[in-house]
Formats: sequence, structure tokens, C-alpha cells
Amino acid sequence: MDTNHFDIPNRMPAMTLRGVVLFPKAMMPLRIFEERYKAMLLDRLNEDRIFAIVGERENVSKEEEHLELPFGVATAGLIRVSKENPDGTSFVLLQGLSRVRIISIPQEIPYRILEVEPIETIVEENSVELRNQIIIQLERNQKLGGEVTQEMFDFLNPLEDDVAFIDLAAYTLCKHVLRKQALLEVQNLTKRANMLLNDLTRENDRLDLINKALGGKQDDELGFN
Repeated sequence: MDTNHFDIPNRMPAMTLRGVVLFPKAMMPLRIFEERYKAMLLDRLNEDRIFAIVGERENVSKEEEHLELPFGVATAGLIRVSKENPDGTSFVLLQGLSRVRIISIPQEIPYRILEVEPIETIVEENSVELRNQIIIQLERNQKLGGEVTQEMFDFLNPLEDDVAFIDLAAYTLCKHVLRKQALLEVQNLTKRANMLLNDLTRENDRLDLINKALGGKQDDELGFN
């Protein structure tokens, strides 16, 4: 199934998870064990195999915690793999399809249903230039001993779609949940790419300072200025 050409329904079930952000095109493994989500999974497997992953807000009062208040932007995902385990839980591999804006929550029982509208990324002409700048910082991060690996390069570099490249780089490298959610919510690709580029550059500058202090590899030795 081509995730670039997939009709996104205006109503879909959702898993509301704390500390979790899914991006379009990214793959997310899930363990389904709550009864409400078991029921949701069974329904989805018998229908269009689509449900949303939405982050749960954390800065809420104790009186609001049980409400599982969601962020306003989620990601619709497609069930690629579903395998039931002997203990009644299930393993699911979900692939992100599209950003969606939450309009309302018309149903909570037996599981949460969202009313949504898809969010299309706004692409401008400078996306290729920004992609090249991000690649430079990814290479710099790898040489400075950061988290970028050769496997990441082998995965990201062949991607022809700049939107997918930036989204998957952000999904893979961004470790801070609120920053990840902020990147998800940005509709303009130039702004999204600049946010990722700034984060990478800041992290690389930090690594360079640490390496200088420890006498390790530095930018000037690696050919970066």
C-alpha cells in the first residue's frame, strides 16, 4: 500500500499515549494490552486498519489527569503488522500516514474516537538546500561521535521525498518529546527543516566543545568550519 496516496477518514480511533510522538512514514512498534485497545485493534483489522497516535499532555492538574488530554495534532497510522501473543496481548507495527488536526472527540467509550482533518505539508523551493545543510550536520554529528550512525545514512540518503527525509530524520534523532511534538505540528517544511537544522547544529557545537575539552576529534580536524 502506497502511503503517499491514501484516503484519511475524518473519524478514526486513537491511542492516547504519554511521551510518544509518531511521524508520517515512520514505523512504530506497539504492544496492545489494555482491553479498550484490544477491542479497537479487532475493529480496525476488520475495517480500514487505520488509527491515530496522539500524545497526551503532561502539564495538567491532578484533577485532569484521568481525562488523557491530547495535543491538538496527531498522526494517522496504518497497521502494517498485527500478531496476537499467547497471553492475549498483540504486537502491532504501525506506519505513519499523515498529520491530522483534531477537531473534536465525539466518543470515549469503548475507546476514543477523533474527528480530524488531514494537514498537508507546505513545501517551498528551498527544501533541497535545507536538506543539503541537514546532511552536512548529520555527517558532522557522526564524525564528532554523536548519535548519527552509518545505518541512519543508509536509510535516509536514498529518500527522494524531502518531506519524508526531514520527517524521518526528526523522528529518529529528536529525543525530547515536547520538541518532537512541536516539529510534528509545524505545517511549513522550511520552518520544520530549520528547527531540525538548528537542533543538530546546537548539538554538534556542544559535542565539539566536549571533544576539545577532552582532547578528542574536533571540527577543524574533521574539515568542518
